[in-house]
Amino acid sequence: MGTVLRFLFVVPLAYVAACLTAAFAMLWPFMNVSDGAALDPVFVAEVAFYFGAQAVQIGAAAFVPWVVFMVISEIAGLSSLLLHLVAGLLGGMFVLFAAYGPDVPHMSVQTAILVASLTFSLVYWILAGNRAGRWRRKTAARPKADMPKAPASPARNDAA
Repeated sequence: MGTVLRFLFVVPLAYVAACLTAAFAMLWPFMNVSDGAALDPVFVAEVAFYFGAQAVQIGAAAFVPWVVFMVISEIAGLSSLLLHLVAGLLGGMFVLFAAYGPDVPHMSVQTAILVASLTFSLVYWILAGNRAGRWRRKTAARPKADMPKAPASPARNDAA
């Protein structure tokens, strides 16, 4: 039952949380929050719209690669933090090359994309990835009920 709940709720919600934090990491360096602008309701609505649009864009762009990585890591039981961070970094580099090609953007945009991809992978690992494949260990470790137990070996007294 726990495995079903994991795949129905924990893994998808971890993906959504990772998309939201990656959007925040992507937008925060470019936000100009001065003393008076943070209280302006138009500015708050604008930031909320940008944040939501960025989260949806990240979620749409990362969905298929994430599903492939998630299935492989769950089946193989790969729950390493380093593996998740390397996969996030490779995904961010792929986004840079796929979106911009040889015309790389400004270094701040490159940094924001790579930081967002690392943030995505870290948050996903914290919420769901660190327990990848544990459902397989539980089912494989259960003893069969119909097998008889081996008799205990008698104590040997070999003193001569």
